[in-house]
This record gives sequence, C-alpha cells and structure tokens, in this order.
Amino acid sequence: MVVLLMLPCGIQGQSSSKVSVESVTETLQNGKLITIKASHYFEFPGGRIITWNLSPERFMYVSNPFGEARIYDPVKNTVTYRKDPTFSSKNHSLYQFLTNQHYDLGLQELGFRATGSREENGLTITTWQAPSALMHQVNRIELVHEELLPIYAGYINTKGETTLKIYYSDFVSVAGTMVPSRVTEIIFMTPEDSTIRRSTYTHFRTGKATPPEGFNLTIPSDAKVVQ
Repeated sequence: MVVLLMLPCGIQGQSSSKVSVESVTETLQNGKLITIKASHYFEFPGGRIITWNLSPERFMYVSNPFGEARIYDPVKNTVTYRKDPTFSSKNHSLYQFLTNQHYDLGLQELGFRATGSREENGLTITTWQAPSALMHQVNRIELVHEELLPIYAGYINTKGETTLKIYYSDFVSVAGTMVPSRVTEIIFMTPEDSTIRRSTYTHFRTGKATPPEGFNLTIPSDAKVVQ
C-alpha cells in the first residue's frame, strides 16, 4: 500500500511567483574540497531558473523545464547552448520542493512507479521502480519520509548497489511550502570511492522581496556562440 502525503499548496497553486536564494556548495572528492557560491532565481509557473555563479568562477546558467540551457561566460563574452533532459530546471535540488512535489519528488513525472511502502521507526519508506528507459541509470529509488517530509532518497542499481544517497534537512517555510535548507549527496563512483556534496541554502526571498536585478539578468546580444 502506498500512503499519499498531503502538504500545503506552495507556489504550484499560485498564478505567478518568484523565489530567490543564495547557496554555498562544498564538494569533497579525492581529498580535495571545492566550494562554490551562487545566487538562484526561480520563476513560476514557467519553471525558469537563473543561476549566477559567484565563485570560484563567474558565469550565468539559465535553464527551463524542457532541458534547454544557456551558459554565459562574462569574461570571454561567450554563450553555450545545450538541450538535454539532464539540463532541465526540474533537476535542481529545490525545484520539487518549491512546486510541492514532496510525495514523490517528481518521480511519477519521470515514469517511476510506486511498488510499495512500509513503516519503520516512525518513518515511511516508499519504493519507486524505474521505467525501462532509465534502467541503465537506476533500477529503483527508495524515498524516506518523516512527518510528511522527504528526508532521504536512495538510488539503487540493477546489482542492488546504492549509487547515490541524498539527505534533505533543516527545513524552512518558503511561499507556503517546506523546503530543505541543506541537501547532502553521497555519490558512489565505485564501492570504494565516493564524492560528497553538501549544498546550504540561505536568504530565501519571495515575491516582491526578491531582488529584481537577478531576474533581469540577460545574456548580451553580442555574446559569441561556442560549442
């Protein structure tokens, strides 16, 4: 049996909304720590996200739900165009929360099917079977909810190995819905090698409180297109 989780409508139920947030992402790989600071500007219901990478490199990344992305380098005044599902704004770690998809984090839309759920120590664990088109990437995903909020997602391959663990924590209320202010990912490159990435989100702003200059960022018309 699958338990349906209901939460406030969030921005999904609004005709138009804007959300801005600052982030610090720390990635630890092979003993080396890389820290990236960025500003993000979400527009709904269209789903466009403008990301302004502040350090260590400055660049602008604009994406939409259809996998269309533009990457602008202000130093070289160049722009790169990409179109692929992996570039979809829906893949942003906060997108599903801001659009109130706490129950499945967008898995149903990707073709995943809930095959069962169980209760353990007050937690609800739901298993989602991947569609055949994605089996080469993941066989199934286990979502763990605590008090109606997703706190963990485990990606398991056809060999039964966990290839990715995502932890959601430190939830805050944003535009009427609950959003994690910290997302920690453990990516298993091999059973013995992993990469740890932790993103901390601060300074959430909504509506008229968002900085208009962020949403007005545009790529210059004279930017050179590169492949």
